[in-house]
Amino acid sequence: MEENTVIAAPEEARELPQHGWIRVRASDTEMLASIYRQYGVRLDLPVRHPVEEQGFILLPLELPLLDTADGGTGTSFSAARILLVLTGGVLITVEPDMPIAALSAAQERLARDSAEVTSAAAIQKILEGLNDAMQETVARISLVLNTLADEAVDSSGGFRMEGRQVGVADIAQTAVSLGGAEELIARTVQGQLMLERAARWSRRVNGASRAEYSTILSDMQGGRRHARFQHAKVRNIQQSLMTTLDLKQNQIIKVFTVVTAVFTPPTLIAAYYGQNFANMPELALPWGEWFVMGTTAIFALVPLWYIKKKGWLR
Repeated sequence: MEENTVIAAPEEARELPQHGWIRVRASDTEMLASIYRQYGVRLDLPVRHPVEEQGFILLPLELPLLDTADGGTGTSFSAARILLVLTGGVLITVEPDMPIAALSAAQERLARDSAEVTSAAAIQKILEGLNDAMQETVARISLVLNTLADEAVDSSGGFRMEGRQVGVADIAQTAVSLGGAEELIARTVQGQLMLERAARWSRRVNGASRAEYSTILSDMQGGRRHARFQHAKVRNIQQSLMTTLDLKQNQIIKVFTVVTAVFTPPTLIAAYYGQNFANMPELALPWGEWFVMGTTAIFALVPLWYIKKKGWLR
């Protein structure tokens, strides 16, 4: 088998090349063992931060990528853990079992642009593809946040389109969805920071100039700023929901206050005439019942009129 090619399956060769890009699944223990025998680097151990081993630089990536199970049209995301293993001549990517569309697209571009695949060219295409995938993640998050913002507006208005009044449970459900979006954005920002770190390490390993990586680093930084803008949007929606929730709670308390103010005077009158006094002259009057009923109505309507005049019912 020729060198400077991308190896997609371990069955193609036992002798691994010294140049090019080698793709391997994290669950392929046989291929990982072959890499350890030939290169002396173990890739089956968890890597949390960049390390150097046997002349290789191990760069872990954990990226929330759009789930391609539904054709990439939904809003579900999966955490893709990718390990980039760099040296001067060979690039190894340890990938999860789930397909990573960005890596497959990078492999296709390399095959189309050049017959010879070098590790330097491969890592640039990989970083560009993964950065584009992260940009798509942020774009989908933005769509989700637009929907949640509309729900927050409905909550502030008090009614949904069905005419049903928005309750605390609806606001709580929107708040839970916002919490999930905030966690996803945080992991997106972390993933883009890891991509930037991988780009700087690969530039150092390959001896590339700063200009060669300036565009991709600028794109990564721009994507991170976009993600942080989405995070600020989440905070604004959350603040709006909390304000709406406070207003609803105040509205509930106000209703109980008005009801108490209206019914307290009639309750006092009813309590008075419920006493067992020996002499109550108005009981002998022929219009005594109407007098009590009228008095009760007046004492109930006067507080209601006063509250309405003050504008406390709005």
